[in-house]
Amino acid sequence: MSAGASMRGFLRQSVMGRAGFAAAALLLAAALLAPWIVPAGPAEQNLAGRLAGPSGAHWMGTDELGRDIFSRVVYGARVSLFVAVAVVCGCGLAGMTIGMVAGYAGGWFDRVVNVVLINAFLSFPGILLAIAFAAFLGPGIGKVVLALVITGWAGYARLARAQVLKVKELEFVLAARSLGASHARILLRHVLPNILQPILIQATIGLAGAILAESTLSFLGLGVLAPAPSWGAMLNDARGHLFDAPHMVVFPAVAVMTAVLSFNLLGDAWRDWMDPRMRARMESLDAMGR
Repeated sequence: MSAGASMRGFLRQSVMGRAGFAAAALLLAAALLAPWIVPAGPAEQNLAGRLAGPSGAHWMGTDELGRDIFSRVVYGARVSLFVAVAVVCGCGLAGMTIGMVAGYAGGWFDRVVNVVLINAFLSFPGILLAIAFAAFLGPGIGKVVLALVITGWAGYARLARAQVLKVKELEFVLAARSLGASHARILLRHVLPNILQPILIQATIGLAGAILAESTLSFLGLGVLAPAPSWGAMLNDARGHLFDAPHMVVFPAVAVMTAVLSFNLLGDAWRDWMDPRMRARMESLDAMGR
C-alpha cells in the first residue's frame, strides 16, 4: 500500500485522526501564511484603541497596548510550532541515538545509561526541570529549545532502547551479524527502520507537550522575549485584565488548547492505526457501516 493510500485510509476511518489532522493543518497554514492574513503587525501599537473588544476591525480585539490579538495569535503559532518541531527533532535524535547505542551494546554501558542517565532525568517532573534549566540559561527562543531538549530526550531514549532490545535478537539482525556487517550498518540499515514507528508516534504526541511547555515557560517569563508574540506571554499579559478584557485570555487559551488537542488526537489515532489488531477492527466496522 502506498503512503498516500495509507494516509487516505487512515483519515477515512479515524474520526479523531481527521479532527487532529484538520486542526494541525489549520495551525500550520496560519503560521506559514501569517504575513498575508493578519490585518496588522504583531507588535504594532495603537494606544487609542487599547482593550477594545472583538469587532470587524479587530476580530479578536486588542490588548493593553492596542496590538491586534488576532495578529499576535497567528504569529504566536509560528513561535509555538517552531519550538515544538525543534524540540521534538532534538529530543528524538539525541534520545534515539543514546537509546539505540545503549540497547545494542548492552552490558555495563547499557546499565549506566539506563539506571544513571535515563532514570535520573525521568525521576524529576519534566516541566520543573525545564523551568530550572530555562532559569539558568535565561530567556530566548533558542535557550527555550535547548532547555526542553535537555529535559525531554530521556523518554525517547527509553523507548528506543526497549525497541532495540527486542529487535536485535531477531533473525535478520543475527543473519546480518553473521555475514560480517558492521555495527553501524546493522544499527542504521536493519535496526533503525524497525523501531521508527513507535518513536514517530511518540514524537507526534510530543509536539503537544512541547507547545504546552513553551507556553508555560513564556507565561513565567522564561520563554520567548518580547515583543515576539507567544501564547504563554499573551496569557501572562492578560492576568490583570481578566474581568475588563476577558478576550485577552480567551483567544490565546483557545489557541493553546487547539494546538495541544490536535496533536494529541493525531498521535492517538495514528497509534491505533499502526496497531494491526486495532486497524483490522476499524476496517471491519467501516465495512459494516457501508
